Amino acid sequence: MRLIPDDPFPEIGHPYITAVSADGRWLAVSCHATDGADHGRVAVYRTADLALWDQFRLREGVELIAFHPRLPVLAVGTEAGDEFERRGGLYLYEPGTRRRTGMTVAGAGVVHLRWRDARRLEVLFAEPVVDFADPGRTTHTRATVVRDDWSGVRAEDLAAPLGWPRGEMVVDWSRMEGPEIRHPQQYLAALAAEHGRAWNRRSGVALVESLRDGRVLAALQTGTLLECWSPEGTLLWSVPEPEESFHRNGGHLYVSPDEESAWVTVRYGDSSNPTTFLRRLSLADGSQLAEQKLDFPVALAWRADGAWVARDSRDIFPGPRWPPYDSVVYTPSGRRLAQVPLGESDRSFGLRVRRSPHLLVLRGYGEEGTRTEHLDKWVVRLSPAGVERLFPLSWDGTPGASPHAGPAVYVDDAAGPGLVHACTVRRDDHLVRRAFPGGDPLWVHRFGTRVTDVDVHDGHLHAVTGERELLTLRATDGTVVRRTPLTLDGHTYTPTCLTAAEDGRVVIGTVEGRLLTAPGRP
Repeated sequence: MRLIPDDPFPEIGHPYITAVSADGRWLAVSCHATDGADHGRVAVYRTADLALWDQFRLREGVELIAFHPRLPVLAVGTEAGDEFERRGGLYLYEPGTRRRTGMTVAGAGVVHLRWRDARRLEVLFAEPVVDFADPGRTTHTRATVVRDDWSGVRAEDLAAPLGWPRGEMVVDWSRMEGPEIRHPQQYLAALAAEHGRAWNRRSGVALVESLRDGRVLAALQTGTLLECWSPEGTLLWSVPEPEESFHRNGGHLYVSPDEESAWVTVRYGDSSNPTTFLRRLSLADGSQLAEQKLDFPVALAWRADGAWVARDSRDIFPGPRWPPYDSVVYTPSGRRLAQVPLGESDRSFGLRVRRSPHLLVLRGYGEEGTRTEHLDKWVVRLSPAGVERLFPLSWDGTPGASPHAGPAVYVDDAAGPGLVHACTVRRDDHLVRRAFPGGDPLWVHRFGTRVTDVDVHDGHLHAVTGERELLTLRATDGTVVRRTPLTLDGHTYTPTCLTAAEDGRVVIGTVEGRLLTAPGRP
């Protein structure tokens, strides 16, 4: 397995707080990836070679980290909760032995800590005042742990000095000391430069596509509309998000069949005035070739010969109070072919089909006034003849199941033509192969976690899941032939998307903003 870009600190995602031990040997970073699900994560690096030494996750979000003024001992304060209930903890970590100990605090969060000197660690707690008539008030208390030796501290050694009662105080936050390293991104970039390497914070990868010549396209969730990587992992070009106010990445990508250009979406405005700019980019250098404007938030679907459709995705909050716009069908160059009414749509209609010779989308059917998520969803085929209803998304006829569609891929092998799609039904996630065009299920896999993307190559399906693994199955019968944890150099990456390359490689986008390449052939 290989990492792109191969730069320092790939595990970090977004650095929140950074601290360096007094002897300069250890670097600790409180960090989280784009999905925000790991705010309680601390990564520890050796400063000599910038290699990941260790990382650990805590139940609550990390509020502050600070190294002892003399010893390689890291103090970590955590907090979680709301205006009615709070919890937190104080933890000590010794990099040399990877030893971690600590205690949780019921009813209060640790919102600040500092080493007063080599003997004293001062801890500030926040406790909510439960008052439904005046919610949101917080009281603060302070406690100090005093020790002559901070090596090998046990949890019980902290319990007594941190236990109740503690002295209540009024906090003047303007006088509170923050972390010593006030600009962690600049510090990490400078540290990498000292080692002759480059580092920049990257957003999570939203979409990834492989080209026939081995190049890989990636669209990031924020910051970068599209970037292109060589087969060897060199960045060839990158197109940033527009600098104009309120413009942001729309999160959709369509590559033309000749692989000379691609269309990306740029969102503008809010739920009262949503707009999408469709931008056509040259895949030679990323230069802009054309632009079109649509007055709705766009989701894209396409077929292998190049026809593609921009659909009113209705993906705004609060939801729109006007009828859905007609979807627009285009040629690869952007010439309008038709406008098609496809009705209501939201995230539960997110059927994105790869490699299909047909233009397939979901359409909802139901009584007038039915909520979008409760519509009876059907896979339909768009063609010059109109909209052809093929089969319901729900394969077992479960009434009221309200299935949510996920990524899909068209297959055609010894079992015949078919559609393999991810689907969530009542919080259960599935990967299903359906006969095409009738929709009969050939096999069904039930997962305990979401399938984030799927593709096919040489008779094998590749899927990435919330279990942070690459799953390889035989396309004909669904037999699992390999499970590959997405672990590299001590860190397990969280996948967001994947693509199967012409040479069989699987390229996986991650929330950490990196691409993983793995061999696809079992």
